[in-house]
Amino acid sequence: MNTAVAKNHIETCYSMCPFCEQNCATELTVDRASKRIVKVRGDKKDPLSKGYICAKAHAIKDLHEDPKVLKQPHIKKNGKFVAVPWTQALDFAATRLKQVQAAHGKDSVAFFFGTGIAHIPGQAVFTSSLLTALETRQIYSTSSVDCHPHFLTAMAMFGGFASLPVPDIDNSDYFVLLGANPLQSNGSFMTAPGVSLRLKAIQARGGKVVVIDPRRTETADKADWHLSVNPGSDAALLLAVIKILFADNLVNLRHIEEYADNLDALRKIAEAFSIEDAAAFSGVAAADIHRFAHEFAAANRACIYGRIGSCMQEFGSLTNWLMVCVNALTGNLDRAGGAMFPRGAFEAILFSERYQNDVMPYDRYHSRVRGLPEMGGQLPTAVLAEEMEQPGEGQIRALVTMSGNPAMSLANGGGRLTKAIENLDFVVSLDIYINETSRHADVILPSPDHLSCSDFSVFFNFLMARDYARWYPPVFQRPEGALTDGEILCGLTARILGITPEEAELRALELLYEQLKSQGNPVVENMAFDDILRHLEGERDQDRMYDFLVRSGSYGDHFGRNPEGLTLAKLKNYPHGIDIGAIKPRIAEMIHLPGGKIDFAPQLIVNDIPRLKSRVLEKSSDSLHLVGRRQIRSCKSWMNNFPSLGKGEELCVLLINPDDACERHIKDGDMVAIKSRTGEVRVRAAVSAEMRPGVVSLPHGWGHTPLDASSQARAETGANYNLLADEELIDAPSCITRLNNIPVEVRPLA
Repeated sequence: MNTAVAKNHIETCYSMCPFCEQNCATELTVDRASKRIVKVRGDKKDPLSKGYICAKAHAIKDLHEDPKVLKQPHIKKNGKFVAVPWTQALDFAATRLKQVQAAHGKDSVAFFFGTGIAHIPGQAVFTSSLLTALETRQIYSTSSVDCHPHFLTAMAMFGGFASLPVPDIDNSDYFVLLGANPLQSNGSFMTAPGVSLRLKAIQARGGKVVVIDPRRTETADKADWHLSVNPGSDAALLLAVIKILFADNLVNLRHIEEYADNLDALRKIAEAFSIEDAAAFSGVAAADIHRFAHEFAAANRACIYGRIGSCMQEFGSLTNWLMVCVNALTGNLDRAGGAMFPRGAFEAILFSERYQNDVMPYDRYHSRVRGLPEMGGQLPTAVLAEEMEQPGEGQIRALVTMSGNPAMSLANGGGRLTKAIENLDFVVSLDIYINETSRHADVILPSPDHLSCSDFSVFFNFLMARDYARWYPPVFQRPEGALTDGEILCGLTARILGITPEEAELRALELLYEQLKSQGNPVVENMAFDDILRHLEGERDQDRMYDFLVRSGSYGDHFGRNPEGLTLAKLKNYPHGIDIGAIKPRIAEMIHLPGGKIDFAPQLIVNDIPRLKSRVLEKSSDSLHLVGRRQIRSCKSWMNNFPSLGKGEELCVLLINPDDACERHIKDGDMVAIKSRTGEVRVRAAVSAEMRPGVVSLPHGWGHTPLDASSQARAETGANYNLLADEELIDAPSCITRLNNIPVEVRPLA
């Protein structure tokens, strides 16, 4: 049962934090009478997070009790939002979307989803049904803002987006973080709650932690070695490392050698690079590059891991490809303590496409205006504004957004993109707030209180540091009349297709069945859908989908054929989740390319090498270069309205090196203007020696423009980082927007 202790109306319940990728397990003390949260703690009995939570978890109470959270759907009438019944809102949304598509074609409706889809199970498992109903190619997400280079590398080298190597941090002896600051971000694409404690454990057992970053971050400050680099130079640095590995006979692929293809091509690419040029470009001395290569190769178990800084840059694809290569060349791929492939409790269902029938799910079609390639059924957000602006067949005339705030979180958000959204014929927002995007909506469809729904991890299942499964029942009863995310999405799908919501839900389940079959799931591929359906009769809505996933996974009961395996019914008896075990080597299962080999020189990525060579030889400009930064008391663009996180020092300030500040006559605490090609913002400067000369840093997720003066966010408006980001500057292979290393000018204000 969920309830462990009861005294009068006070009870202890278990749930998980919804605010970042770690999904830390929480112990909530709740008052049933008032439906309020009394206290938030970490769940010490959870085998993955072991009682760890960060400051963000305390905002669970703020979110649950926030009066600004929408409880009902709203339709805009005469410029103002008015609460309406669900039937009216869904009818209106579906009717208008169908009208736009009837008049202008299927691709006239675009769909954008934010990172919320990875945290809201109902959206994760039901969105595909709505997308197939809309039949539009204009699909966008925040994946092309911060993680497409990871996915593209996995596809190009192994043949599947979900073939993502994850650091086995708990067994590593030499752990390298490139462009990652988990002491503030908690970690990403590595679900290992309490990363700070895990890094300390590496050092306690005699290992070493190395940080590669232009800033002496909070993580770098605790590391054994900080390599300060120029932003955007990581690929050149890694090529120099690989050149040394080959030249000094340090390459040892261990058991993956039999799966290696195009190694010689990789060696030749690295040989053609000058270590001296790489040192000058990166700002890391050649001697330090040699030292790093030898230390990494000599370590018993080593791993290099990169995240936001390795992706959101002009050479994100090259950087992520080369990190995998460094791990592999030193025998640290698919090996304990290196980078491994978690099995997870079930198959990946988000970004799960594979190389099939000699077709890679990349570049199957292009954006209409700039001709940028599709990837995994999505177009890059870099083209979203132009696709709205450019007249002609396929022009976006309507937009559906889900758990995202593109008007603020995408490049040139608050500028060109916001103007483009304002001019659309129709906008639907699935959101719990009126924010910079949803304020332009014609109808807003809010999710229910997240504590009134069951909860489990969907997307992060294959990114966990251990194989692990959990499910949480609702903490509070869902308010009368509120719809679940599944009911909202199935209700909208049903109205578009002219079927019942029940038929739409069944259709979503069958789509999941077909998806798993196409992925070669050995449990599902030999079973009829009706046979599977009979085993799922005890559950409904998102829980039925989760039961399906768990049963069809490697550790599942396989719909009765493995009676000892997991089912949702069994998971319900484990309020603290189940630790299935450590990650095990399984490289052969992760390769989906023809011939069953790992491509160490994938053409679609190495095609970008000439552009890197050209950049290495360029003279440095006089501009400062702007990089972002993560903060423990903030996440994305939606957490600055929570009182528990708004305490302490001012967070949205520009960090600038003392020499750069002096040259521009800027003193600590001065207000400054930051200008790029796309816009200008004003913030307070903080002079800090932790910044590399020539580099300045501003956090993202700030710069809100609330509708009223009562909002906490107005008092902490800060500046919108993404207004400075240029949608024309992208990483060529993945088309991710270059949100780091933005050329800017900084000047003091009177």
